[in-house]
Amino acid sequence: MSDILKSYKKNGLASWWEVVAIYNAGENPADYKGFKDLYLSLEGTTNIKMASYVIVADIAIIKGMDSEKFEKYEEYKINLKNLLEDPTDKYTLNDYIFGYFALKCSDMSFDESKVLLYLVDAQKDDWGFALSGDVGDIDMTAFAVMALQLLHLPKSSDEKVKVGSGMQIKFAAEFLESKISENGTFGSFGKENANSTACALSALIGYYGDSDNEIIQKATDGLELFKVNDKKEVGYCYLIDGRVDTLATAQAAIALGDLKNKMSVWEKLYKERIALD
Repeated sequence: MSDILKSYKKNGLASWWEVVAIYNAGENPADYKGFKDLYLSLEGTTNIKMASYVIVADIAIIKGMDSEKFEKYEEYKINLKNLLEDPTDKYTLNDYIFGYFALKCSDMSFDESKVLLYLVDAQKDDWGFALSGDVGDIDMTAFAVMALQLLHLPKSSDEKVKVGSGMQIKFAAEFLESKISENGTFGSFGKENANSTACALSALIGYYGDSDNEIIQKATDGLELFKVNDKKEVGYCYLIDGRVDTLATAQAAIALGDLKNKMSVWEKLYKERIALD
């Protein structure tokens, strides 16, 4: 993990996923080369860009940056609130999940019941989630599990009422567990890959809150099969024995951070953000 962080410091930031990975490792992404250029590159009109901008901004705010440095921060939160409080078929499951991550982990309150109903309705007959079709997909199911887990967290330390998504998250977690291979990897489109393995690992850590769980240990071993052991390259490959992949490395780093923290990065971000209020 330390080698990955060193490579980010040396080479600069290439994606918002790397910002999340650095934060999850306990460091300040704003100290890394290219941070300002990265968050400015996230300005845009798509929901995913707005969500990633807000996520990066909240990470920086937690680390002591002034929110006023992020000129689009308030505007994007309002747009995401409008999205989440009135779900339609115009946008994808990705839009709602990442929009939810962004807004839940910010300082803006909103009606979470609408996105809960959307997620419940989006669940497939096999208890997984997918962008299209009738069969659950590992990556989308993993992100949905983490979103449903956030829906269970109270809006304040005094609130004990949990949103009624218990069975949905339980069955979705069981869907993930049923898809793990003998060597601990997960796959999508018929191929075992680091991205699916890292996402599933993060989701199961968030669900169980226990890094010693047997299936989590198995998935951790599976993720290590994608690690590139080369002095010239540091990181994880998408497919076993492949070249270092930027997204695979970032998502693997996030999962390893989750393993150490015994919670998903989204739970960590949420708890640290509301602690500022």
